[in-house]
Amino acid sequence: MDRSEYSNHWRIGDIVVTSVVEQSFDWSAPGFLFPDATNEVVQRHRWLVPDYADSEGNINGSVQALVIDQAERRILVDPCVGNGRSRFLPNWHMQEFDFMDRFAGAGFTPESVDIVLHTHLHADHVGWDTYLQDGVWTPTFPAARYVYVRDELEWHKESWDPDRREVWQDAISPVFDAGLADVVECDHDVGGGISLAPSPGHTGGHVSVWLRSHGQVGLVTGDFMHHPLQFAEPGLREIADDNVELARGTRRSMISQASQLHALLIGTHFAFRSGGRVVPSGEGWQFNPD
Repeated sequence: MDRSEYSNHWRIGDIVVTSVVEQSFDWSAPGFLFPDATNEVVQRHRWLVPDYADSEGNINGSVQALVIDQAERRILVDPCVGNGRSRFLPNWHMQEFDFMDRFAGAGFTPESVDIVLHTHLHADHVGWDTYLQDGVWTPTFPAARYVYVRDELEWHKESWDPDRREVWQDAISPVFDAGLADVVECDHDVGGGISLAPSPGHTGGHVSVWLRSHGQVGLVTGDFMHHPLQFAEPGLREIADDNVELARGTRRSMISQASQLHALLIGTHFAFRSGGRVVPSGEGWQFNPD
């Protein structure tokens, strides 16, 4: 395995962040993510080429988990889709991803994870919380505490559709049954310079993750944005945004904070060069990958 193909690394002071990619998509028309976007909208922003768009205005992206390493602990953020799941999207349904091989190839073991964080509870952010062992969904990271935001749990249950029911049954409920779950508030301080920040709109209790160490700042977006196009076009709604206007306001606020703090922003669904800095540009912003 070419480790560089499936992972990337960033440092924020004493904090090291590593991405582990589960799946990627290349060069699709933007409408599949953003119903109001066209190829011509993408082509207006030439800085997206070649990392995040092609010359025809098609875009790319990924599903990835992020591993945050500090001297005393290891935190896993948003562990992707998982295998053997009944899901409504074909590219998530009953898959056999080699994510755990990539996880091992990046130097990690399930037993080494101390905390599992979730920005929200969509199917592509909780899947590897569990795995199927002898026909039973079992927590994947046996030494970890799994952290869930109270508002997100309540939103997830209130928005009960068949796919969310499946997510609860195979990815979330087994963790609670095993006694490994911790329920926290949306501004929870994880300690060691790591804290959650409410960033609702995509889901009702969505959070992002701030990282601070030795005067340096990082931000893990979760899904308050999905593609660098949204820096230039922050009003673009994503197809799964629960509250479109709230998501737009959150996006502008979070991007503005990241720009002012010169934070290393890591886009959870961005393609391989998913970490970089945000600078003002025209009526929006531009993303410059590190």
